[in-house]
Amino acid sequence: MHSDDVARLEPGHQREISEGLHARFAEQFGRRADGVWFAPGRANLNGEHVDFHGGHCLPMALAHGTYVAAAPREDGLLRLRTLDPGLDDGIQTVSIAAIDALVRADAGEGSAGEAPPITDVHSIVPGVTSGWTHYVAGTLWALQQLGGELPELAVRQGFGADLLISSTLPIGGGLSSSAALECSAMLAFVALATPLGEQNPGPALGAALDDALRARLAAACMRAEVEVVGAGTGGLDQTVSLRGRADHLVSLDCRNFSVEHRPTSRLLGEHTFLAIDTQQAHWLGDGQFDDRRADSEAAMRLLGADQLRDVLPESPHPGDVDAGLARFDTLTGGAEAIEGRRTSACRRRLRHALTEMLRSEQLDRILGDEKLEPSAGAQQVGHILDAGHASMRDDAQVSFPAADAIVESARAAGALGARLIGGGFGGSVLVLVPRSREDDVVQAVHRMCVEQGFTAPRFLHVAPSAAARPVG
Repeated sequence: MHSDDVARLEPGHQREISEGLHARFAEQFGRRADGVWFAPGRANLNGEHVDFHGGHCLPMALAHGTYVAAAPREDGLLRLRTLDPGLDDGIQTVSIAAIDALVRADAGEGSAGEAPPITDVHSIVPGVTSGWTHYVAGTLWALQQLGGELPELAVRQGFGADLLISSTLPIGGGLSSSAALECSAMLAFVALATPLGEQNPGPALGAALDDALRARLAAACMRAEVEVVGAGTGGLDQTVSLRGRADHLVSLDCRNFSVEHRPTSRLLGEHTFLAIDTQQAHWLGDGQFDDRRADSEAAMRLLGADQLRDVLPESPHPGDVDAGLARFDTLTGGAEAIEGRRTSACRRRLRHALTEMLRSEQLDRILGDEKLEPSAGAQQVGHILDAGHASMRDDAQVSFPAADAIVESARAAGALGARLIGGGFGGSVLVLVPRSREDDVVQAVHRMCVEQGFTAPRFLHVAPSAAARPVG
């Protein structure tokens, strides 16, 4: 880099991070951690706002992620501390029994008055997001529910834990820091509280967790985020964090969460991905994400589909998108609203979902075509990234001025394509750039942000990486 004030976020060295976390854990809790577990964040090449519609997504696990050092307790309490200076309020204590009672009450199986007192500094109420601790506590609650079905994952009675958390991901950067927290905590709980963990100590747990078990754990993390945190996740983030593979994209069919892995070595031979953190934090619990989802679900019900993926055939083409939109127009009959939601907004969300699903199918074919010359494939991928950003901006309507300006600046400086990733309303831009132009893009984007008064961005090199695992 030519400028000393350009900020680049590095993933760090796992061994050094693990050793440092062990030392800090001993200082904080006065005893040794039993281990350290890591889960990666993710960048999504395509497939935003469609996982909950059964769509096809193409994410990749990052080298950046979240680390959890932990040791068991036997009093049913979680004591949690994060080393993130923006979130650290000291040790937070959460009663798992309280969460279970409140979730049951929220489901109509009891009353909130039956819940034991919660000793966290925040009140935990299902359906309301108010603290990062909910992601961790909800994960243990969800593992307890899963253990009722799978004896090897049964959580022993009275289990609790001390956890110290550190992350190399930008919080609120649209790179799935919340799912990385859930998945790293999930591995810690499996290791410390279940028969599978007892039978497979240390690194052996990584191999013992086959893809079928990882899929169940990802579903449990998704359940935690939906039922305890109250966020409308569709499961993409948790799936790639637990089921990703180094040097591969995850080709994820969200109808049944089946996974295939697409190698990236040919695409990334002369090219690289950058994630540009706008430093405009997003927060999916603020209602805007759920509002967009509600618009698209109103369109789905009007079309008589169980999920929007059903509107398209198995191998869709652009004409199939046009047909779906024409049918929507016919069914609305010119009405200004459907289900109390603006028809025009519902149509935009529908168009984003259908075209995003089509883009995923197109990308999957490009990545799987071994006869396609790599530079030609990279050009095609770049065009699809650009189309995806336009859809996020105009149809999903989740983009924002800094992201739009970064996309334009990166393209002008030599990037092949760029788009907003994550839920939107903040977060990061993913850029595909020739390696020979990477520094040009970084310098141009940084300079533009400073000149136009945006917060100076941070740059992450994106290398498709391995899934969650024990690291120390």
